[in-house]
Amino acid sequence: MADQPVTPVKKRSRRFYYMDILNIIATIAVMWLHTSEFAFQYTPGSPRWVLSLVIQIAFIWAVPIFFMISGANLFNYRERYDTKTFFKKRWAKVLIPFIFWTFVWYAWNHFVGHNPDWSLIGFWNGLEYDTIQPIFWFFYFIIPIYLAVPFLSLIATKANQKVVEYIIALYVIGVGVINYAYTLFHRAPDQLVNNIPMVLSTGIGIFFVGWYLHNFDISKRMRHLLYGASVLGFVIMFSLTIIFSAWRHETVRDAYSIFTIGGFLMPLGVWAWAKTHFPLDWQPGPKTTVWLKRLSGVSLGVYVIHEFVIAVLEKLLHLDQSSYYHMLALPMVVWVISVAIVLGLQKIPGVNRLLP
Repeated sequence: MADQPVTPVKKRSRRFYYMDILNIIATIAVMWLHTSEFAFQYTPGSPRWVLSLVIQIAFIWAVPIFFMISGANLFNYRERYDTKTFFKKRWAKVLIPFIFWTFVWYAWNHFVGHNPDWSLIGFWNGLEYDTIQPIFWFFYFIIPIYLAVPFLSLIATKANQKVVEYIIALYVIGVGVINYAYTLFHRAPDQLVNNIPMVLSTGIGIFFVGWYLHNFDISKRMRHLLYGASVLGFVIMFSLTIIFSAWRHETVRDAYSIFTIGGFLMPLGVWAWAKTHFPLDWQPGPKTTVWLKRLSGVSLGVYVIHEFVIAVLEKLLHLDQSSYYHMLALPMVVWVISVAIVLGLQKIPGVNRLLP
């Protein structure tokens, strides 16, 4: 990155609609990820398994985009309000919904999923160790970042451009390459890498690269490089998943984790595309503006409830995860239904605080 000429961006408004678009498409990408989990059932030679794996890897950029948006928005929070206000806003928007919906899922697992565990201690242990709803791992990364934002924001300044590039480079080398290789070969992470401050901390490089790409212009040459990097990221993850899965006779999910070189590269092209096609000064029409805000504003709500929708539709429609309908049609159906539910619930006083 350091070799590419960049110039500071002069912001004209506080709302950047390309981030709303990124938020919306990342939410839709999550739907595709969670309706293609047939990929976890290793079935070599099956075109359905290959298709599900392609979908899994093609949309793996979803959560990194959320992280990048958070970095782009929150590392500059001092331009809008003080630290006390920052924490009030974050806790109201994320912490309260996280605890509430974790409990809802805990109850669902007991009463619907027939999990015998039902106690205050059981709930607390599940909350503490993220064993209640697997997709909530997202919160266990984003909340610690919120706690660190007051000092991370002091690093993320245009004057510290080289420092930020250095942090990103360390992250890519340490997490994306070295520890990725160690993970694939079932070796413990490299301790020299692990002990570098911040390098392995909750995907820190992803948050910083979001801030970086938002605050500096992306040249045409850089944009094409990022597009190519996204394609390369897909090829790396798909190839290694096929190779290591054949070797171990199971789907090796670590081969296409977001904490890999491929998982880091893929969202960069998506971000560059959105920022280029919907520049910082882009002002959509009134109706488009309303819908962009609405659809972007339901992303967290859709994230926490969409697995309910998937479970109900699978039961009602007798859908098998290996079916083409499940992988190709269900994602958008789940998204539309989830959006409608969240928009409806947000109109109810009190409930709207649980689906901000």
